[in-house]
Amino acid sequence: MAISRFEYMGDEVLNTKLECGLDIYVFRKQDFAKKYAFFATQYGGMHNDYVLDGVTYGIPHGAAHFLEHQIFEDQDKSTFERFEKLGASVNAYTSSESTVYYFETIDNFEICLKNLLEMVQKTDISDKSVAKEKSIIEQEIRMYMDEPSWELYNTFFNAFYHNHPVKDEIAGSVESIMNITPEIILSCYKHFYSPKNMKLFLYGNIDLEAILPIIENALTDEYKSRTFKPEIIIPDEPYEVVANEIEVKKDVTRPSVTVGFKGNPSYFDQDSEVKLAALRLIMDQYFGRSSRFFKHMYDLGIVTEYFDFDIQIGKGFAYFAISNESDDVIRLKEEIFNELRRLKLEDFDEEGFIRLKRKMHGRSIVSFNSLQSIANNFTHSVMRQIDIFAQLEAYQLVTVDCAIALIKDFIDLDNYTIGYLNKL
Repeated sequence: MAISRFEYMGDEVLNTKLECGLDIYVFRKQDFAKKYAFFATQYGGMHNDYVLDGVTYGIPHGAAHFLEHQIFEDQDKSTFERFEKLGASVNAYTSSESTVYYFETIDNFEICLKNLLEMVQKTDISDKSVAKEKSIIEQEIRMYMDEPSWELYNTFFNAFYHNHPVKDEIAGSVESIMNITPEIILSCYKHFYSPKNMKLFLYGNIDLEAILPIIENALTDEYKSRTFKPEIIIPDEPYEVVANEIEVKKDVTRPSVTVGFKGNPSYFDQDSEVKLAALRLIMDQYFGRSSRFFKHMYDLGIVTEYFDFDIQIGKGFAYFAISNESDDVIRLKEEIFNELRRLKLEDFDEEGFIRLKRKMHGRSIVSFNSLQSIANNFTHSVMRQIDIFAQLEAYQLVTVDCAIALIKDFIDLDNYTIGYLNKL
């Protein structure tokens, strides 16, 4: 069995693929007592339409999240209790592009790993278990619906994207989960929870060659026999947004505004890490806590908190958004647009950009001192097919010319959506 090795800043990253197709990664940090394990499948909230063996499937929204709940509920006794008795903490999450089951522990790592693998490899789906889960998730969705920020987010992205499933709520809607049946959940489980569609990540002072036999013995023959790897269907998405302006009225103490810009995702087909680093640096430079713009807005009393940025690049989508609370959201929106126009029309602050990129590169190096940060970021990056090491080096490689080109070619101030969250 071939094992590839890569060293980064004194740490060793190892990768191997089992005969059944399961990819295993070990990020070895020898000076840490704590260990993490993440068992992940390439199945997330936006994977509702797919092709397998020439057959096209359309799944109700929220099925991936539903299945995550189902796997935790299917165990003979409380999953949390079982890991707690071993001194470990276990949890799971579903994102747009993956579902991840994980634990962290100092003691009993091998037993916990066996339990994690056993838990995810089997599920007992029935009419009763699905009905029970529908009730639980319906309550969860209704709780989210009462949150002003959730309603703004949901309404905003439905005004942003026409067809792309990134706009869909990961948990689905009350209506969509009611269409989920035991047959659908079992089909999704068999299709997506297969070795070729999954990855196992181990973090800490772990010897890959010593742990491999334990992993092999914990994988069932039935699991290893699954050979599915679905092809995800992403519908065509128009370049233009659906609507330029939306408003949500809720019982909030202070209004807020989100200004988002939709871009062409193909812009990131080449040199994506460097271009993404450029976009992050530009947003921080012009709207971050040390920016002239923030200080000016703060001095005027228009904002009292730092700006939030949302920058997302993925298969078939690319956007960035800027948001903040304000008692004068109209003025704040206008000021954000004015600052972006200055960014496109005036000379670029090259010295400020170079200073900030050095600072961000230093921060990215420091993040490798936290095992939890490594575990979360490395898992997230690999599951999104991003080279995390190229991403870290991007802050060194990005140039002023790259930033200027991105401002000119990617940022389109005419392709926007403004979302207002106002008081009732």
